[in-house]
Amino acid sequence: MSIRSLVGCGLLAVMAAAQALPDGLSVISAAGGNVTLSQGPDGLLVVGSFDGALDADTLTAIGETLPRLVIDSDPDDAALSATGDGAAALRRESGAVRTTIAALFKREARKPFKTEAASARPIVAFAAGDSFLFNGDEVGIFWIPSGIVSGASAVLFPAAKTVHLGSLLTPGQYPDIDVSQGGSIAGLISAIGRLINVAGPDARYIPQHGPAVDRDALIAYRDMLASIRNAVRLSALRGDSLEKIIADAPPTAAYDAEWGQGAVSGTQFLAIVFESLQNPPEDD
Repeated sequence: MSIRSLVGCGLLAVMAAAQALPDGLSVISAAGGNVTLSQGPDGLLVVGSFDGALDADTLTAIGETLPRLVIDSDPDDAALSATGDGAAALRRESGAVRTTIAALFKREARKPFKTEAASARPIVAFAAGDSFLFNGDEVGIFWIPSGIVSGASAVLFPAAKTVHLGSLLTPGQYPDIDVSQGGSIAGLISAIGRLINVAGPDARYIPQHGPAVDRDALIAYRDMLASIRNAVRLSALRGDSLEKIIADAPPTAAYDAEWGQGAVSGTQFLAIVFESLQNPPEDD
């Protein structure tokens, strides 16, 4: 969506926060983080982390332009993202309904979403391995079995060489992997490694928070995670405790200046990695 398109859609309130991207895409900064918008002849597609309902900032941004589809890249309800069988979970205030992307589009023809309240606009919690044509692009959804948590999704816009990564990418800080919710260091490394190559060398990657990064930055992120994971795994195989790993030569020491400035310190990240290696999810 170009800046001109933003004005045409009545999105003047977010002009300062909007970043125009190629091929009908734009990114806005909302309460829950970055939101990617695709606007074109097929309507409005919204991608972000919404916790089951569009936040006030996103609703203000899209105004009267009802989205045809909303994809929640980071569903908080583990029950909705426990399986990756190609289905989609449509979340509303009344609960979750299992469906598919194709079925959502067919449903719109029968009963337009514009008849529904803003808080009940459709949200797809996940759609494993799904792709669909929208606004001249073949949008792809990559379900991540185990990353920060279990069941997040990355959304690819190939024509724009753009991937919405959500919480999978944490620029400038160590990721807060939630092992209790199915997250794992191995799963996160695997997911990032896969997504590095899906959009070509000139790809841009949109995190949940912060500016978009290029492919080289994503490779550096993957390499940092792998280096720390490998060092912790080697020490654990020698029988070292977490306390000994931290006291001797913490593997995060070389990375703390660049990655340890967020909510998760180097010591805390070592504890997360150690726990993840000790308690891997079944699909690791």
